Amino acid sequence: MKMNDGRPIPSIHVYYSSLIEDTSIFNQLLYGIEEEGIPFNLQGKEEASAIKLSYLAAQNSTLDVGVGVGEAGEVILHYTKLNKDKPLFQIHLKEDVKKLRNLGANGARLVKGLPFKELEAVDVEYIGVQEKISKEEVALIVSQVLNVIKKMNS
Repeated sequence: MKMNDGRPIPSIHVYYSSLIEDTSIFNQLLYGIEEEGIPFNLQGKEEASAIKLSYLAAQNSTLDVGVGVGEAGEVILHYTKLNKDKPLFQIHLKEDVKKLRNLGANGARLVKGLPFKELEAVDVEYIGVQEKISKEEVALIVSQVLNVIKKMNS
C-alpha cells in the first residue's frame, strides 16, 4: 500500500514462506498487530527459513520491525538493530493462539515503545486455602482492613 505521494505506508512487514498454502493459520498473529493499531504488509516469499524471512522483513519495513513465518511453522519477530541470528522472539505456529496473538502485538508494541506482552506461560504457585475460617479470624481481618482504610483517609 502507498500513500497519496507514492511513498509506502509505514508498516510491519510479515513475510511467510510461499510453501505455506493456508495463511489463515497465522491470522492470530495479524490480529495482534492490528489490535495495537499498527498497519502490516503481508507477503509470501520464496524462502523457507523463518529467521531469514523475519530479518528481511525488518530490513524492508520503514518501522524496522519484521515477522517471518517459516515453512516448518516457526514464527520469528525481528528488529533491524539486532544481529540477524539473534531475533527478539521466536515461537511455533502450533503453540497457544494467545502466544501467537501476543507476538503480533509485541511487534506493534516495539514500534510504539510499549512494554511487551507475555509469551511464556507463567508458573503460578498454588496456595491452599482453608475450607473453613472462624468468625474470630474474619473479625481480625476486617479490623485490620478498616485500620488501613482509616490511616489512608487521615
